[in-house]
Amino acid sequence: MSVHDGEQYLREAIDSILGQTFKDFEFIIVNDGSTDHTAEIIGSYVDPRIRFMSNKANLGLPASLNLGLDVAAGEYIARMDADDVSLPERLAKQVGYMDAHPEVAASGTWAKDIDAKGRELGTRCLPFDERMKSEFWRPSPIVHPSAIIRKSHLGSLRYDIRLPHAQDYDLWLGLKARHELANLPEFLLLYRVHPASTTSRHRGSQVRSTHEIVSRRLGLNVSFKGFQHLLGLLPDLNPLSRVIARRRLARAIHIPYRTYLSEDLAYARNWLRSRFTLRSMRQPARDG
Repeated sequence: MSVHDGEQYLREAIDSILGQTFKDFEFIIVNDGSTDHTAEIIGSYVDPRIRFMSNKANLGLPASLNLGLDVAAGEYIARMDADDVSLPERLAKQVGYMDAHPEVAASGTWAKDIDAKGRELGTRCLPFDERMKSEFWRPSPIVHPSAIIRKSHLGSLRYDIRLPHAQDYDLWLGLKARHELANLPEFLLLYRVHPASTTSRHRGSQVRSTHEIVSRRLGLNVSFKGFQHLLGLLPDLNPLSRVIARRRLARAIHIPYRTYLSEDLAYARNWLRSRFTLRSMRQPARDG
């Protein structure tokens, strides 16, 4: 866990890890040049599992996470954010899943969104099992603070410090090039959504970064506008253009295009129906 000026929610995040039913872990916390009471809060805990590291200056999230990856001694490396809450059985269930699926390099869980006061806002139900094979390219296939990574599969792969708002997506696609990704379809994390969160502040730059990553990692040759259409951010796309983009996607992720065929046919029918309805509304009524 890396934290920069995160005193507001930090104690709740730390308590949620120390309170896990799975007890055999080291808890690496990197204080990334905080200027608030972050260091004092971390230092107030007396637990031999906590391994406290501190950056003299703010290096940013990717660089701080890489420090944790470099020193982690466990078979698995679990992620956590300083403003989220891990439910008590999170680590136990994730370790059990990874033990049972040695082909998986990294996996995550479903999450419930909460606001600054802990009130539930919604849910994040990411693809799992067969759906992951055709949906892993979507940013992001794993809820980052819910992730657990098999260290032996990670090798020399690290977070790219040039991607401060999409470093996790780049890591997942880097792992997917050689191994499998997965999700455990259980709500085991409370994901904090608030105005100061990275997701809230950098949504636009995240989408542009993920387009660059998917183009580089998967060789997906679509424009930024086409990528936005694939994500559903610009839904009014000509059906033929959609088919071209989806066929390129299918080739890039090595699955048959027929996986998307029924969806594209339904999209084309709705697109044509909406155009016909709109045209009918615009035609002037004829006299008797």
